[in-house]
Amino acid sequence: QQFQTTARIGYDVVQESGQKIEFSERHRITIARPDRLRLEIQKSNGEKGSVIFDGKKITAYSSTHNVYAEAEKRGDLDALLVYFLRDLKMRLPMALLFRSDFPEEIERRLVNLEFVEVSEITDVPCVHLAGRTDQVDFQIWIPRSGDPLPRRLTITYRNEEGHPKFWADFKDWNLTPSIGSADFSFTPTAATERIPFLVEIPRDMPQGNRQGGN
Repeated sequence: QQFQTTARIGYDVVQESGQKIEFSERHRITIARPDRLRLEIQKSNGEKGSVIFDGKKITAYSSTHNVYAEAEKRGDLDALLVYFLRDLKMRLPMALLFRSDFPEEIERRLVNLEFVEVSEITDVPCVHLAGRTDQVDFQIWIPRSGDPLPRRLTITYRNEEGHPKFWADFKDWNLTPSIGSADFSFTPTAATERIPFLVEIPRDMPQGNRQGGN
């Protein structure tokens, strides 16, 4: 029902030349079901920020630039993840892992899943699995014994140009974190500027009809 973990992630950005450049981030993830999430982010260039959901609204904050965007959204985490990805067009490759129906959803999407090996070079011996869905190839490393909390995940977007890759290394799993309502609240200072979420505009929309908004 609640957990914390730290993930060091990396992802490819395909350039116009076709070259892939990797960027990385560190995420501190806190979840309290049914409707609380806090994501603290530090990018490889030093920028820091957070994403907070309290069951009523979602707030994205950049402490580096001291700006935030906020949108009203009531519901549970599953509804939030759909809104986050589909409506706000924000990136969260690991979203499926955080859904309450993850076991059923991954089984529905799986086309193939194979055992690769038992890896002995992770912090604990891990079962290395390789799977496929209609959209992606993925690999996951899960401890051979004890709590099956992932140690590593990779995703290859084989339908995207250049087949970009995402990876995440997990550590510091905590299934009984000491958290409270203050962990999922955001209070801007007088100097913090509010800005709108960007809205995706269809390419074929007439120029005069383009509008911004939250």
